[in-house]
Amino acid sequence: MEHQYDNKSPAVQAVEGSGSNVILVGGMSCGKSTAGWLLARIIGYGFIDLDAAIEAKVGKTVAEIFAERGEEAFRHLESQYLRDLEGIRSHVIACGGGAVMRDENWEILSRMGITVWVNPPPEEIARRLVAKIPQTPQDGLEQLKRRPLLADLADLKDPKQRHDKLTERLKALIGQRAGRYRQCRITVADSFSTPESTASLIRDELVRDGTLKLNREQRPFDRWRTL
Repeated sequence: MEHQYDNKSPAVQAVEGSGSNVILVGGMSCGKSTAGWLLARIIGYGFIDLDAAIEAKVGKTVAEIFAERGEEAFRHLESQYLRDLEGIRSHVIACGGGAVMRDENWEILSRMGITVWVNPPPEEIARRLVAKIPQTPQDGLEQLKRRPLLADLADLKDPKQRHDKLTERLKALIGQRAGRYRQCRITVADSFSTPESTASLIRDELVRDGTLKLNREQRPFDRWRTL
């Protein structure tokens, strides 16, 4: 899904002449989509959630695409959609956890803008996932089955067991992808965070990097004032 915003006086703005996109990568449920949406509001950029955009284009959820066509077909759709996006500027783009593993995708994303690894601890990601799941097994399944690589853990009844298994699975997935994630220009490790604090931290790192510059005196992040 793509959102266009017109923030006339953002606290920061792109360095003149850059127009670089901000590319958020990282493991599933690390906060890319929610924090990315907020970041776009702060800096006056558009926002694209890559998975949501693919779902809208195909008319099926990511889980349905995985189930019906397989992971390789989904990765092909990611590559195709990224090629279509190459010409855009001044957007925050939240990518699925595995999107960067194809060399073709990584090359496109690296050309499109500044890559940022959103990297909370796996234990924290698992905590978020467990907290979101109602305690009935069926509801839990409905929540997690949208994440194909975790869906088989959704029917675990015990929250602690679910948390431990999710942590183990997430560590393995992040470990498989960490070599690519480490190639990002910026890494943000924000433990026990809110989406607002993660967005604010990414904003600050982009300013330090020189990608963004302060447009006026920087104020503490205030969700209601900013939105």
